[in-house]
Parts: sequence; C-alpha cells; structure tokens
Amino acid sequence: MRIRFYCFLVAVSLSTSLVVGQPVEVPSPNSRIAATLSLVEGVPHWQVVALGQPLLEPGKLGLHFADGNLGPLHTLAVTTRSIDETIETTWGKFSQYANRCNELTWTLRETTATARTLQIILRAYDDGIAVRYRLPEHSGWDSTIRLADDLTEYCFSEDATGWCYAGEHDPIGPQPLSRFHQSEKIAARLPLVVQFPSGLHAAVMEAAIEHIAPMDLVALEGRDSSFRTHFAASTLASGGVTSWRTLLVGKSAGDLLTSPLLECLNPACAIEDTDWIQPGLAMWDWRAWGATTDDGFTYGLDMPSWRRFVDFAATHGIGYLVLDAGWYGLEFEATSDPRTSRPYLLVQPDPKSPRLVPQDPPANWQDPTDIPELIRYARDKEVGIILYFNDIARVNFPFDETLALYQKWGAAGIKYGFMKGNGQKKVLDTRMIVKKCAEHQLLCDFHDDPIPPSGDQRTYPNYVTREFCHSQSDALRSFSPSDFCEQVFVNMLAGPLDMCNGLYTLENPARDRPKVFMNVDSTVVAETARVMIVFSGLSILPDCPEAYEAKADLFEFLGKLPMTWQETRILHGKIGHFITTARRSGSEWFIASATNEQSRSLPIKLDFLEPNQTYTATLYEDAPDADYLHNREAYRIRRIEVKQGDKIDATMAPGGGHCVWIRRTQ
Repeated sequence: MRIRFYCFLVAVSLSTSLVVGQPVEVPSPNSRIAATLSLVEGVPHWQVVALGQPLLEPGKLGLHFADGNLGPLHTLAVTTRSIDETIETTWGKFSQYANRCNELTWTLRETTATARTLQIILRAYDDGIAVRYRLPEHSGWDSTIRLADDLTEYCFSEDATGWCYAGEHDPIGPQPLSRFHQSEKIAARLPLVVQFPSGLHAAVMEAAIEHIAPMDLVALEGRDSSFRTHFAASTLASGGVTSWRTLLVGKSAGDLLTSPLLECLNPACAIEDTDWIQPGLAMWDWRAWGATTDDGFTYGLDMPSWRRFVDFAATHGIGYLVLDAGWYGLEFEATSDPRTSRPYLLVQPDPKSPRLVPQDPPANWQDPTDIPELIRYARDKEVGIILYFNDIARVNFPFDETLALYQKWGAAGIKYGFMKGNGQKKVLDTRMIVKKCAEHQLLCDFHDDPIPPSGDQRTYPNYVTREFCHSQSDALRSFSPSDFCEQVFVNMLAGPLDMCNGLYTLENPARDRPKVFMNVDSTVVAETARVMIVFSGLSILPDCPEAYEAKADLFEFLGKLPMTWQETRILHGKIGHFITTARRSGSEWFIASATNEQSRSLPIKLDFLEPNQTYTATLYEDAPDADYLHNREAYRIRRIEVKQGDKIDATMAPGGGHCVWIRRTQ
C-alpha cells in the first residue's frame, strides 16, 4: 500500500480560506472532477463539476439531530492527504483496482455554547465524489448520539433524465428529475442514475452502509431537480462515522458499471483467510420443481432430485446447489427447526398460489430427507450445498449454534430469506449475520428486500450476492427485456445481484412448474448472455439438468465461465435498450450482449486482444427467426478465427442475446 500526505502548509492555507468564506476546490487526481466546499452563514455547502460541466449546484451538507440542527459553524482545521493504493480482490470484476483520490477533512465547531464539533470528510476520485460525517469523541457529544435525519443536498444543475431502484420491480424511469421531485414522500430510492443532455452520466449512491439506516432521496422544496438525503432515525456512538454519500460520474452508462468507487470506500477485507471463498454457478431446486424428463422422472424438493442436480453439477464443473425453502420445514412456521431435516413431503395445492403445505410421506419412505447425508454426497463430488434459512428461524433458534452445525455438516453457505425490520436495526442485523457466516466459513446470499449493496463485498467477500432486483420469475411475475436492460444499469451499480437468469425451458414452463407463474419473455441465447452480464459471486441457474443437457452446445458457454475476472469492459450500453459486457480470465475473453424488445446488431471490435495472436471465437447466436415471444429457443452456434482488430457483429433477435467465447488457437 502506498499513501502520500500533503504537507502541513497546504492544510493551513485551506483552513484560512474557509475561515474567510472563500470556496475551496478539491480536485480528483487527474482533475477530471472537482468538488468545491464553502461555508455560507455558518452552514457548509458543496458543489461538483465534471469535465468542465456543472453537475451539482451549491447544496447544504450536514446532519439533523434529535435535539435539532447544529448552530452556526466555524472552521477549526482543514487537513488533506492523497491516497494511492492498489487493492487485490478476493473475487470480482477485476483482479485488482486502484484506490486513488484526494481527501479533505474539514473540522467545524459550533459558535454557540454547546460547541459541538463536526467533521466533514470529502474524497475526490477520478470517477466520483464521496462525503461522510464524523462526530469526534470528546468534542461536546454524548456517548450515544441520536440522529434524526440527513441534510446532504444533491442540487442537480439540469432537469436531466433519471432512473431509480424500485425494489422487486423494474426501475422507475426514464423520467425527468422534476417528475421524481413530485413524489409526496420518498422521491427516489438509491441508486438514482442520471443522464445529462450532454451524454454525461451520474449516479447517487451510498457506500459502506455499516452503522446507520440506509438513505433515500426526498424532494428539496423550491428546486425542481434538487433532493435531500433522508434516513430513518438512528444512533451513533461518539467518534463514529456515517456511510458515504456519493456521486458517481462517467462519460457513459457503462463507465459507471466498471467503477470500483464503492469498494474503495469500504474497509479492507476483515477475513484473514479467504481461500474458502469461491464464486461460482449454482444449480437450484425451486424453479425446476415439476419438470418431467424423458425417462419419466419428475423433479421435486426431495433427495432423488437433489442428487440428480449434484451429479449434473459435478459433471459440468458447477460449484454449488442451492436448496431453497422447505428443506427443514415450512419456512414461515416458528416451530420449523433449521437444525433438522423435515420428516414430511411438501406440496403446492394451488398452482396459482405459492403456499406450500406438508403431506405425510409414504409408510415405506425409502429416501427420506437427510441434509447431512446430501452434503456428504455432494462434497465427495466437489459440489457445495447452499442452505435456505428464514429470518423466523434466527429469532426462534440459536443462530450461532445453527451456523456452527452447518459448518460441521460441511455446508457451503446460506441463502437468507425474509428478514424482518428496517432502518438501522436491519443494517446491524445484516452485518452481524454476514460476520457470523464468515466466522463459520459460510457464503451468504440475502433475499427479499435486503439492505442495499454498498461495496461491502470488499470487507466481507463471503457476502457473495443479494436479491437487490426483480429476480426472474419472482413475485409471481417475470420481467421484460427492457426491464433487464434497465436493472443492469441501475440495480447492478450497487453491487452483485442474484437475478436467477439462465432458464432454458422457455416454451411454456408456467404450465407445469409450481414455481414458474409466468412465462419468461426472452430467448435462450439471451438467457445465456444474462448470466454473464449480471455480476454476482453466486449465479443461480433456475432450470433442471436435462434442460441444459438438451442444449449442451449452448450450455458450454455457461460451463466455461470462471465467475471471477481479471478485467471487465462495457463495450456498448444504453439504459433500457442494450448492453455488451466483455470479461477476461487469463487469456480467454467472454462477451455477452442483450437487447430490449427491438432486434439490433452491435459491432464488437476486438481491439483488446493481444497482437500477433490467433484466436478461436465460438459464437452463440439467436437463430434468424428467433423471437422473445414466438420462437424463444431457436439458436445457432458457429466458430471463426479472429485476431486483434477484427470485428464481430452481435446480431440479436427481438428480446434476444449474443455470446462469444474467445481463446487462443492451439
């Protein structure tokens, strides 16, 4: 790690400027972005310029406390430093990335008798600005400080176009920022992505959500494209810090996706030995339930089905199998013990309702549910088992003891569902759960309205993914091709997503699968492409083994995915329209494209290949007559020789996709 500090003379100069009220500029290392700080009538303000274009006009900074706002402030000191370090990743879009910024710490004190001190810490990166607050110890604060709300303002310079996160629905937008502003309560959940008329893109996000409630945006009165951050009432210990309020900036939507800004703002990895943390693909029992094969087998939530999943995973190098709800009993029953294997069968009486009920097993049940035995079977084949775990079970049974048991069994991780609560409690509970999982060497996947990703996989890389999106076929519905092309530019900005792409049975799965309630509007090549496009430490495949075996030549692309990368590039991208993602592992490149309901052809220029090398490119393409509504499973595969500088046309059907696997020719 290399960290450089500016000299004390600079700090004195900046401090003097702020005392007399002159604005102080904090540029990024390459001066591409700059924030300007000023003290106006005792209230701190900030504004942001990028590439010579104003993005944020002057807006207030600060916190609102339970006993009111701070009184007028004056500057005590300003210190600056430059951070320049290289961060090695456990897994991710890159093998390493640069944490490089200029940082300013602005110490202010009330001029009133209470004389409380507030520190504003601002970092200027080449791809964004971040601000957080510290409440120093021994500076007028009680040991526990009650925070009522946030005062940070985002005053956009134009009524630009925006999209924002909308839970398990497709993102809200595109619409003018003034339209968000009309909301009576929460104007926008984060991320809020903004496209300026110039083509510049920005995103309001939050990094290192560790201690207090996550934030949203509310309308700022009197300014149609301006917002104030808001969080639920929280407490903070004296000496504590808030999360980072960030403005991510890029020339294109794709630039935002390749920024490591959120990870840079999180603490270093807290796990000493990370060798056990392996990202990967996972088979999944939930959506495949009810599939009937040519040999007469019907998939269920049972041992014979799970062993078939494991056998397929072992044969094709798939690292995991996820056992979803029901393996230890009805998930919403307080008496369902997560330390046991359920002694009954599960059925779904109403095909239009997700409700499950127990059913007595046959008197001579030859293959009863035995999860420890299944884990042993899978481990012998080098396949890890991820166990579903409902929040109710944590409340009613000893959590640490249960995780220790899972570790003893040899489980690979947990999929955590339906956490109750909100605000600060949910943040603290999530942090505790992820930390406990790390102590027991368990991966962790959060579902059902989790706290937002915030770069926290840097600190706890066992936190491999979460359902911070509309996961495919979830909530009794499927998303459209346009919805997918919005989610990857909005939801995925925050971090790894569990979107459950990769369904290969597309003609009519809603007819005979209990957990597919609406057919998926996609092509089978688009489903393949989406698995790679969606960044995740655990990509969960929703179909049965036979569906993939029936299209083994297409499934080859998924089977080859390494799931952690040395390099990632976004070659094409327009929110709601299309995306092309290229990722490198060693000398191999994997490229995937997806489009909305419109057919299109995107040129893929192979400038990133090494010179004087010949490569074999396998192209996985929609058939000429493929269509996301009428001919979903039509595809073709071809191989060509390529070299640096060549071009491949990614031609896609309506709602379709395109995949390329490139490796050196032997």
